[in-house]
Amino acid sequence: MSKKIFFYCTLLLCVCNAEAQKGNNAVTLIAEGTVPVYQNDQGFGGFIKGLYGIGKSAQLTFTAGVSKFHSKDNVELSKTTTRLIPFLAGYKQNLYKFFIEPQIGFGELGGKIFFSGDYARPSIGALFWALGAGYNFKRIVIGLRFESVHGVEGSSSGLWHNENFHYTGIHIGYNIFQKK
Repeated sequence: MSKKIFFYCTLLLCVCNAEAQKGNNAVTLIAEGTVPVYQNDQGFGGFIKGLYGIGKSAQLTFTAGVSKFHSKDNVELSKTTTRLIPFLAGYKQNLYKFFIEPQIGFGELGGKIFFSGDYARPSIGALFWALGAGYNFKRIVIGLRFESVHGVEGSSSGLWHNENFHYTGIHIGYNIFQKK
């Protein structure tokens, strides 16, 4: 009986002290601007991203922030500003110093529309998805990201009903907190 108790106690100590995987956790501040070659809307944004390590080369991510885009050529309206406020969950796979990161989430598609000296600020809920790639250099992150947004509210939402918006952005980030 004492051999069994000794065996189970030793097994319990080994299991409690074992670390199957160590991950890299981080918090990153990100500034992003559009690549003007691919779209008419010029824009910029700021994000904060939390990264939770799930192994030596993978991380689960959560990103939140805001982006604004100014329309260049809209014939009907004098000026349009589009605002995106996404909350994105993602998976970041690190390949040496490079990475790829698909993301999906929900947020707000809205903006400010000027017409005849007045303006409106409509907004709706929207589904977001993004695909990014980049390079990590110490605490600096540089990357390229394609993001697509689709309004999901009904026809009563007015101007933004069933609206699609997408952009390609280049970003630079800094890990303000990093634990390996």
